[in-house]
Amino acid sequence: MKARNLFIILIGLGLLSCDNDDYPYSEVPSVVLNEFMAEYSKASDVDFKPKGENYEVEFEIDGNDHKALINSSGNLLREKKEISWNELPIEVRETLNMELGKKDIKNLELVRWGTKIFYQAEVDRFLVNEEVVLDKTGKQDPKLNFWK
Repeated sequence: MKARNLFIILIGLGLLSCDNDDYPYSEVPSVVLNEFMAEYSKASDVDFKPKGENYEVEFEIDGNDHKALINSSGNLLREKKEISWNELPIEVRETLNMELGKKDIKNLELVRWGTKIFYQAEVDRFLVNEEVVLDKTGKQDPKLNFWK
C-alpha cells in the first residue's frame, strides 16, 4: 500500500513538472530569436514572454540569472544580469553600505539601458522590502524604475 501511494505521488509530481507555460519559439519573430542568439550564445533555460510589442527573455548564463527586452525589430532595448557584491563599483558599494547596510541587501543586478548602466538591489526591511536603483556614482534617482 505504501509503495502504491508513493508511486502515485511521484507520477503526480512528474505531471506537474511537465506544465507548458513557456511561450513557443515558433511565435517569436525570427529577427528577435536571431538577435538573442547572436548576443547570448551561451544562454540556457531560455523563456520568451511577449510584453506589448516587445519580447522579454529570461535566461541563465553560467548559473547567473539574466533578462533582456528585445523589440519586434530585433533591437536590444535593455538587459540585466545578476552580479556579486565585488562586481559593483566602489561608489555604489559605499552608498549601499552607508545608507542601507550591506547585510540587508540581496539580488544585486546590473541593468544596461541603451548606453546607460544602473545597479539595482532589494533591501530587506522589518516589514517592507525596498527596491533601490543607483547610477554608477552611487546616487539614487527616484525617476528610475526598478526592473523586476
